[in-house]
Amino acid sequence: MQNYNIAIIGSGIIGMTLALQLSSIEHINITLYGKKPKYSQFKTTAILATSFDIYEQLLGLSVSDPQISKLKKFKIIDELKSKQKIIDFDATEINLNSFAYNIRDNYLAERLYTEIIKNDSIACKNEFVRGLEDSLGKTILNTSDGAIEFDLVIGADGRNSIIRELAGINFSKKIYKENILVTEIKHSAQNNNTSFEIHRNGSLLTSVPTGNKTSAIVMIDQPQIIDDITTDNLDTIIRESLSVYLGNTMVSNKYSIFPSETINAEKLYRNRVMLVGESAHVIPPIGAQGLNLGLRDIISFYKILSNHDKKDPGSKTILSSYNNARWLDIYKRYKSVNLLYQSMMNNNAGYSALRNIGFITLNKSKKIRNMLLTEGLSFNE
Repeated sequence: MQNYNIAIIGSGIIGMTLALQLSSIEHINITLYGKKPKYSQFKTTAILATSFDIYEQLLGLSVSDPQISKLKKFKIIDELKSKQKIIDFDATEINLNSFAYNIRDNYLAERLYTEIIKNDSIACKNEFVRGLEDSLGKTILNTSDGAIEFDLVIGADGRNSIIRELAGINFSKKIYKENILVTEIKHSAQNNNTSFEIHRNGSLLTSVPTGNKTSAIVMIDQPQIIDDITTDNLDTIIRESLSVYLGNTMVSNKYSIFPSETINAEKLYRNRVMLVGESAHVIPPIGAQGLNLGLRDIISFYKILSNHDKKDPGSKTILSSYNNARWLDIYKRYKSVNLLYQSMMNNNAGYSALRNIGFITLNKSKKIRNMLLTEGLSFNE
């Protein structure tokens, strides 16, 4: 059987996960380009229950791992109008133990890196990519160590993807006026595996369990509030918003700030170059869709290659199948999350009516609640 060579550009969580997943295919040789990743100590990811098995298989991760927190319930508190509206969701409604499993990005990255360096099927290169020459026949990757020929180059290098740019894959980008802050808090009351999401005019505050009495915080607000935040006024915001649910709160004096933006590639491949994860799609951090979209990219591509185990992975047949398999899911998440984001951040009459209808419907209809939850968890993937 002919062996094929794949280069993965980007050694973050998605790039390392993809490298480990593809390395199990016998006729595939993997070269992973990038430095050992570093993540904010406060950044966490809620891995959906429907995606978690990829890490059970690759890393032997267990949902009982003390570094993993179960997300069994979430409460949405709408304070956009004078009358507060609350809606509760419980994983048992759809016969699950948990909606998702929250894990620190730096812990997950370290586990992945440990497996990568032990894997003889993956060559790791800490080299800078200078350019590429792609065609229907081969792709030549120009690096700081010279030019190397590959059957397929995969861009897993994030929202500012060099590979996307070098391959000439068009994309749309929208930068929202809000910024995003992530940190962690301690609290006196147990969170009971519950995430709290508070909607206010032009802002969103979400807590996600990281332990019984600790929670990750994601705050989306105006730049003049986020960029000029201090520990004292952050403490006030958290206390006034969450103390009723989590008791006395104590914020960390460290936090990270990111822009709020969306990116959507027009196509997931060109010639022998393809995109996964944030190289292809970026959406606001709502509904645990970000990393999970990238995991579904990986799972989909792996299934396609496994079903064509003698096929050239960079062939148009394979890459167009990947594009067709992923496009609708990505488009739906992109549109739905952006609509949800706009409805929370804008207080005009149209969005206000949409929110009110949504809350009334979700509170009254168990069938629609179940449809929303199962769609959000991608049971139909």
